[in-house]
Amino acid sequence: MKTLTFDVYNDPGHGWIKVSKKHLVRFFGEHWRKSFTPFSYERGDYTYLEEDQDAATLIQRLKDNQIQPVWRHHYNESRYSRIRNYSPLQPI
Repeated sequence: MKTLTFDVYNDPGHGWIKVSKKHLVRFFGEHWRKSFTPFSYERGDYTYLEEDQDAATLIQRLKDNQIQPVWRHHYNESRYSRIRNYSPLQPI
């Protein structure tokens, strides 16, 4: 089984998986935004998928493609992440 490594960021209230937009196009197609909620964020070439629904959507698609995710965890237990200040994920 093939693996892909993702960074996971957690703050005291929430968590996000950092995913390149190229990977989202690869696994979901050009209209990948339709698969996710506005509770995730984006900045530059990356999206930060919120840990509840959007992360589960990604993980299921990886599983469907026989890809095992490898997680690199980053915790900030003392303050909220700057990810919260990024742009909410915009629909098409």
